[in-house]
Amino acid sequence: MILKHNYYYFKKAVPIQTCKKILKASRKKIVKEGTTAKGVDKATRDCHIAWINDTWIYDILNPFIHTANKNAGWNFDWDWNEASQFTIYEKGHYYGWHTDQEPKLMKHRNKNLNNKTRKISLTLQLTDKTKYEGGDFQFQWIDEKKKNLLNIITIDDAKDMGTVIVFPSFIYHQILPVTKGKRESLVNWSIGKAFN
Repeated sequence: MILKHNYYYFKKAVPIQTCKKILKASRKKIVKEGTTAKGVDKATRDCHIAWINDTWIYDILNPFIHTANKNAGWNFDWDWNEASQFTIYEKGHYYGWHTDQEPKLMKHRNKNLNNKTRKISLTLQLTDKTKYEGGDFQFQWIDEKKKNLLNIITIDDAKDMGTVIVFPSFIYHQILPVTKGKRESLVNWSIGKAFN
């Protein structure tokens, strides 16, 4: 799928006090190893995660998802959010190239999740950029204008606390290794029926 905009972002859009509130709530959750579709796979991903499914968080995130979906021209049909993932990257932690969308539809007993796919991904930066080094957020896609060469884009503003990045879940992205300190973020996926 060729898109006019492969991502859309809102610089420092979530107030610092709100970020701190999300951090406080997220840090109370049970933390475990980050996994991939293959399970724990340190060759691809090394970080810690916790799940948070508090309604007030969706009240904060959903307006950004709606605005990006419309303004970027994606107009994806989605109707539910998965639980948000609080992600902790400490020194040496990273997440290599991946997409958030699986090739098969979800199989779940919850009717809001069953037979759906991830369509829109969102990440909210919760750590002040002075508190860590490395951990850059990057995108990768084929550039049709450059004879199919890969474009790798580093989003410098992604390090600003409160910045929200929204993108189609099938876009490749990664988090480079953190070299100092700790990077914390909140990730969310908006889902819907299969693309036609």
